[in-house]
Amino acid sequence: MSDFKAHNENDPLNRTLLNETGLELRESLDLTNCDKEPIHIPGLIQPHGVLLAVTQGKDNLIVQASRNTDVLLGIPAESLLGTSMAELVGDSQLKALLERSVNAKETADLQYIVLKIEVEGEMTGFFSIIHESEGLMIVELEPASEEEGAGANDFEWIRTFFGRMKQTPGRIEASQAAAEQVKEMLGYDRVMIYEFDEEWNGKVVAEAKEEGLEPFLGHHYPASDIPKQARELYLRNWLRTIVDVHYTPVPIIPVIQPLTGKPLNLSLSILRSVSPLHIEYLQNMGVGATTTISLIHNNKLWGLITCHHHSPKYVPHRIRNLCNFLGSFFSSELYQRQQLDTYQTELQLRTKATRIVDVFTGNSSSFRVIEQLGEEEQTLLALMDASGAAVCYQDKLMLYGVTPSQDQVRELAGWLAGKARDYTYCTSGLSLEYESAKAYKDKASGVLYLALTPGQQNYMIWFRPEVVEIVDWAGDPAKAVIQENDGIRLSPRKSFEKWRQVVQSTSLPWKDQHLNILPQLKSILRGQTENQLRLAEEQALQNARSLRHNEQRYLQLMELSPVAFFMITDDIIVYSNNRALDLMAIERDKSLTGQPFLKYVHESYRPALRQYFSELSLNKSQFVTGSGQFQNADGLTLDMNLTLASVIHGGKPSIMAVLSKGSNADAKGEAYTTVTTQLQSYLTTDSLTDLPNRLAFENELTKTWKECLRAQDPLLLLSIDIDDFHSYNAVHGLKGGDLCIQSVADVLNIISKQHGAYVARFSGAAFILTLSRATAGEAEQLAEAVRKGVYDLQIPRDRYEEEGVVTVSIGGLLKVPLTTDRTSEFIAGSEKALYEAKSNGKNQVVFH
Repeated sequence: MSDFKAHNENDPLNRTLLNETGLELRESLDLTNCDKEPIHIPGLIQPHGVLLAVTQGKDNLIVQASRNTDVLLGIPAESLLGTSMAELVGDSQLKALLERSVNAKETADLQYIVLKIEVEGEMTGFFSIIHESEGLMIVELEPASEEEGAGANDFEWIRTFFGRMKQTPGRIEASQAAAEQVKEMLGYDRVMIYEFDEEWNGKVVAEAKEEGLEPFLGHHYPASDIPKQARELYLRNWLRTIVDVHYTPVPIIPVIQPLTGKPLNLSLSILRSVSPLHIEYLQNMGVGATTTISLIHNNKLWGLITCHHHSPKYVPHRIRNLCNFLGSFFSSELYQRQQLDTYQTELQLRTKATRIVDVFTGNSSSFRVIEQLGEEEQTLLALMDASGAAVCYQDKLMLYGVTPSQDQVRELAGWLAGKARDYTYCTSGLSLEYESAKAYKDKASGVLYLALTPGQQNYMIWFRPEVVEIVDWAGDPAKAVIQENDGIRLSPRKSFEKWRQVVQSTSLPWKDQHLNILPQLKSILRGQTENQLRLAEEQALQNARSLRHNEQRYLQLMELSPVAFFMITDDIIVYSNNRALDLMAIERDKSLTGQPFLKYVHESYRPALRQYFSELSLNKSQFVTGSGQFQNADGLTLDMNLTLASVIHGGKPSIMAVLSKGSNADAKGEAYTTVTTQLQSYLTTDSLTDLPNRLAFENELTKTWKECLRAQDPLLLLSIDIDDFHSYNAVHGLKGGDLCIQSVADVLNIISKQHGAYVARFSGAAFILTLSRATAGEAEQLAEAVRKGVYDLQIPRDRYEEEGVVTVSIGGLLKVPLTTDRTSEFIAGSEKALYEAKSNGKNQVVFH
């Protein structure tokens, strides 16, 4: 035997589970560890055939044999060992046998030949299947049945099978047709198409059965029912048959393969004995015989055709080969159907996604967005094959289908926002990742999250329930068990219980066809982002223009002022007028620019001045007056009146300082008083409209708020915004936009004075108005007067169009202040009402 070398390329599995004897596991097998069972080296075969292991040298010696050779060949196995294969089959048949290739990698490559062997004086036909296993030629012999030569129905079966496949509209229908055709060909009581999911759990997707049998269609099974090593063997052994589930396994002798010193590898054996666990499972189902056909595409096992019969049944090789061929065709055909179904499904999903995107991008009104989402509820759910969905848009949360509560969704959205990458996140096991989700795993074990805005305040979430909540059973799996003993270890009922344990707290997985449309949905995000950036740019432009107006006013005041002015940024003088040069004894051809302001402040007054600067920089005050000692360039001490104002200069926070030596009684003192009064007015009024600015309004609101809080009087707040002002600016230019704002401001100023209200320019094209002690009727009357007053100006929107005039939308809030309220919340409430007014179609008044 030393001339022969073992070839291990056909050994797909490791042997680390075996002990030194090579047959026993280090631990007992049960449902929890059956994936460790060495099923490819059982040392046993089924009894309806014999197995011989033959060397591939010149002698072709039989070195291993199944013990049942005496039954089928009339020769004891011990007598065959060590003899040449030629002695059993003759030289000519051995030559024909050796001409067949033994280099099979899977059962589809196996070589077949019919041999005549003398058994008890009569020549008996045997169907022989050969392949190589680790250097030995494996010869399996089954008695040739009378049907082996008959093939009249083969062409008709193939033609019928192909014809039915072409007529089926989809994958599931094709599966059902295949199950029915295989049942007709093989004559089994039940034929099922069984598919694996991504985790190797299985589901029966098609079934053909005899009447009266409990249906298994729709049943689910855990991956452990067909463990990893069994799936690997199914990849190589495309067709497996158990002729009689109640068979007594036949041992192979000797146990050890002589070339490897290990048990014989039966990965490609047709007769290989089946796992005792699998036999027990089948017996508990009342199954007497089975045939299993692998469904493989691109070297991946994706399903099985499983055939059950309730009594022993032998299927001739001719029919088995035909099923092998049809199984191969069906694998390819079904894969193509699946690809087509996936493609068509994705096209349909993209159409649905377009409808949802159009809801957001085709409406400027959030009211219409919300309204249309309600109309598209089924589209929204079908888009992700979800049972529920949540959409948060403009601070309004809408729930569709079956979902957690609003509070639970808002809390979950915060968690999802933290987990999101590129604005999306999905999981099929939410409660396994997020503890709070255990409370609603029946509604949301799977979630798919998509943010609609960069800050993720707006978002969409789809929900899927726990898998066990949606299983559609065609029959009770418990009824499929023949024995009604709860002690049964293996049965469809017990298998389902384990599957339920495996998949609990999980949803159906999110498929690629659903995830592939997320980029299309992200166009909503891009649109929202672009809109926010555009609005931010417009607001920044308006603010910059306002600052420039103010800066021009300050510089004009400084240049024309009869008193000294300094502009100070970061404690450094950046500008001063001629009166400042004279005061500090600086020659006119020189400058104070770039010098520290404190250089001209007397040492005794510097602490107080630093305190003033700190208050201004922290916005504790905007305007400070006082008096103290300064010193000029000649070292002369000067007693000065001082006014400091917080302003923006050159885009930076700065301080404007006004100095004067005179008293209030003389001309210089009067000039100083006039200038500081004017400066204070500039600080509190808007340069474009001469209305109070935002700072002045906030101070006024705080004062009025306190008065109303003390007297428990109602306080009215109106937020007013020019509709579509950005488009008006685009048509009329910035100067035209300024004139529009000024015209609206004039109307607001007149109406507010008529009603005793206080109005201010809040920002850009937005104004705000407040009135204390107003009744609900007075509030509505005032708001309507403002809306109508602007409309009556008849300012054309487009200089070339006669239709369309400038309008305003108004949001109002009327309430009695509470001690727990804040003025900022009051303003936010009126702005929320304003947004709703715009969503309702603009030129509207909405009160909250």
